[in-house]
Amino acid sequence: MRIWLIILASVVALAVGLTGWAKFGPLDERTAILVRQPHGSIEQGGKLGVDVGDTWSAADRALRQQGNIGKPFHKVGWSNEPNPFGQYLDEPVLVGEAQALYRDTSWQNGVVTLRLRDGVVVAIQWSYVGPFFIDT
Repeated sequence: MRIWLIILASVVALAVGLTGWAKFGPLDERTAILVRQPHGSIEQGGKLGVDVGDTWSAADRALRQQGNIGKPFHKVGWSNEPNPFGQYLDEPVLVGEAQALYRDTSWQNGVVTLRLRDGVVVAIQWSYVGPFFIDT
């Protein structure tokens, strides 16, 4: 009987310890988002290496350097018009409102959306569902 009490106390202590570590412990940013706020949006500050006010190219580079985040899979509002100085650029120029969605294929399993206005990040949205979500 006494051995079962020791085992039960150990399991409870382990569960409390893991819960406390997940809630307050040092986690990488994507894991912290998954545990603490799996769905959210910001219009000031920064998240996932991207700051509101960054250019889209800088934000794209910062997101994709994190690993398991690929090219955006949906873009709207792109134009290949000349820039205000009449010069054509090698890459499309972003005009107006747009959003770029990025799939995070890490074990955290999420989607990050950059809302853009004239090529500048105006909001960052995220939705992380965790490892138990099955894509269909």
